[in-house]
Amino acid sequence: MCIIAILPLIFSICLSLIGQTRPNIIVVLVDDMGYSDLGSFGGEVRTPHLDRLAKNGLRFTQNYNSARCCPSRASLLTGLYSHQAGIANFTGGDKSARLGPAYLGKLNKQCMTLAEVLKVAGYSTYGVGKWHVGHEELPTGRGFDDYYGYVRGHSASQWKIDNYLRLPEGRPEELHYEEDQFYATDAFNDYAIEFLSQAQKKKSPFFLYLAHSSPHFPLEAPAQTRDSYLETYSKGWDLLRKERFERQKESGLLTDSWKFTELSEVPVDRDDIANHFAGRPNPDWMDVPANRQEDLVYRMATFAAMIDHVDQGIGRILTLLEKGGDLENTLILFTSDNGACYEWGPYGFDQSSRKGFTQLHEGEALRGVGSPGTYHSVGSAWSCLSNTPLRMYKHFNHEGGNCSPLIAHWPDGIRKPDQWVRSPVHLIDFMPTILEVTDASYPNTFGGEKIHPLEGLSMVPFFKESQKAKPRTLFFDHFDASAIRKGDWKLVRGNARYNERKWELYNLAKDRCETLDLIESKPELARKLEKEWLSWAKRMRISPYYEFKEKNPSRVLDKINQDKKGYYLFKHGDQVKREQAPDFTGKPFEVIVTLERGTVKDGVLVSHGGSNSGYSLYLEDGYLAFACRNKGSLKLLRSNEPLPEERVVVSARLSKDGKTEVRLGQKVLAEGGSFPLIGIFPRDPMEVGNDSLSLVSNYKRNTRFKGKIIQVKLKLQ
Repeated sequence: MCIIAILPLIFSICLSLIGQTRPNIIVVLVDDMGYSDLGSFGGEVRTPHLDRLAKNGLRFTQNYNSARCCPSRASLLTGLYSHQAGIANFTGGDKSARLGPAYLGKLNKQCMTLAEVLKVAGYSTYGVGKWHVGHEELPTGRGFDDYYGYVRGHSASQWKIDNYLRLPEGRPEELHYEEDQFYATDAFNDYAIEFLSQAQKKKSPFFLYLAHSSPHFPLEAPAQTRDSYLETYSKGWDLLRKERFERQKESGLLTDSWKFTELSEVPVDRDDIANHFAGRPNPDWMDVPANRQEDLVYRMATFAAMIDHVDQGIGRILTLLEKGGDLENTLILFTSDNGACYEWGPYGFDQSSRKGFTQLHEGEALRGVGSPGTYHSVGSAWSCLSNTPLRMYKHFNHEGGNCSPLIAHWPDGIRKPDQWVRSPVHLIDFMPTILEVTDASYPNTFGGEKIHPLEGLSMVPFFKESQKAKPRTLFFDHFDASAIRKGDWKLVRGNARYNERKWELYNLAKDRCETLDLIESKPELARKLEKEWLSWAKRMRISPYYEFKEKNPSRVLDKINQDKKGYYLFKHGDQVKREQAPDFTGKPFEVIVTLERGTVKDGVLVSHGGSNSGYSLYLEDGYLAFACRNKGSLKLLRSNEPLPEERVVVSARLSKDGKTEVRLGQKVLAEGGSFPLIGIFPRDPMEVGNDSLSLVSNYKRNTRFKGKIIQVKLKLQ
């Protein structure tokens, strides 16, 4: 038997002989909760149980994350920067061999999760809630003994029980719900209680990872809880921000370096997405029409209700631990995966984040906000309240995006509770902290793979004396929003949606809220920090600073050729940037491909676009398929016979009247009549032999075509 397989048994036997002394571990992660939403950090949301943990534990004022849900989860679970774990930006659709291993879009084999490390160390390991580090591997394949939650995507309706599953597959569900009584946040709390109850019957210590999806959109909560917050949020964000700031002063959170900031700027995007505020500050509450105010009050009340239900579950967990005599020797870490979410403008969106659709709810329709079948977000202006007084939001590496509250509670292990810890820490510190307190080992290799060394530092010194740590350097990059924090200095830039990637420089010891940009007065310091960040970016293999060399690299074309008949000509491996690619928006077009597939059955022949707009001609199980995306809506046309293995000419045509067909030579393989002309020119490039960024179609297998493409011809009608 493998030694790794029997180590948990050995630990269990030893613990039964000497009695358990190692602490239990509970990590609670919420989703998109802002810096000041908790009562203990200044908020008006009712969080008495989390406030109790804060009062009897430590509150960290500078806890950094990776600015978005999936990379933050990767960092927390592995002790590595998310790029090292394979999730530089996002999961699934971010997969791109062209960009390199940092962009795998799922956890790689060169990292270990907390569950894998602790399972080897003899812990019972339980997970509940949102996974979002790649659905290709289930949580039970990465160290968790038991799991309840969802494994695909960034969110799921809280009201639909079918969205959630019990793992490992085939394991009977201990808890049963009537469909009209199910609410996911409460169910997650229920399963946390169930798993902890099981753990208390065992001799071994336990690890619980409770990853709530609340309060991430879609905003959904029981109406009774929602309604209890309506009066509070009818005050509007301007007054509530000031009230939060005053409570933060009274609590001792704020020092002289903190300043009350203005409402943050709305990131640049389409007008319908940004509610016509793109690049402008969020509006003052008094300037919002009365009917829109009422709609917004219901949205924020639902958001608060979601956090309220998280806290209710924390109270139940604490009661269970107290009854079992486990509370004193359980380390509980609570935080949020990023700052509050701006998506998309001050009025929020409805139905889907991709559609950018904002609806005004009035009258009786307000009663339905947050109910089954609805889909809402809270919007950027309320998120300024949630992040009080920090600037910007999730997606960005300004303090409002990458700094979250952190509470550590451990009666047996924290020497001086009820303290503010003002030294910078990061989610990458969770792994080394837990390793130290559990005496677990972090190996050099695991499962036959070499494992990246840890990047984080243990927080245990703060538990012992709450002492100020030595200056450290932290790095950040997410979709081109970048930062370096070195001691008191922070160099930060936004992406194309904010400040056009211009570096800003702040002294956080004197200017915690990033209000005074010193880049012009200290250019040499900025250059040194940028150089250090660039060195890290290359080590992390961040594109375009690290050049990933493929066996069959794409050829990025600066210009494209046309024949005498007006056809654009391409070869296998060609990639055309957005600026040079043919603009097919609102136009009929035809694409013709000469290829030899041989025994290859899958792969993209030609694509232009991604998950919002574009087209793709590809093979699936040897059959030809043509996909069109228009404002996120997908239309598919599939052939009813496989392609021959020898050299063939295939084509797809989208006509002005919406008629669409795919052909083998002159033979029509499939046709349809409901394909509208594509209305938005995509951000993604045109590619021959792949679809490597966000995906046009729902491909079943790999997008890279490994057969031979002789020529592609494209003609706009």
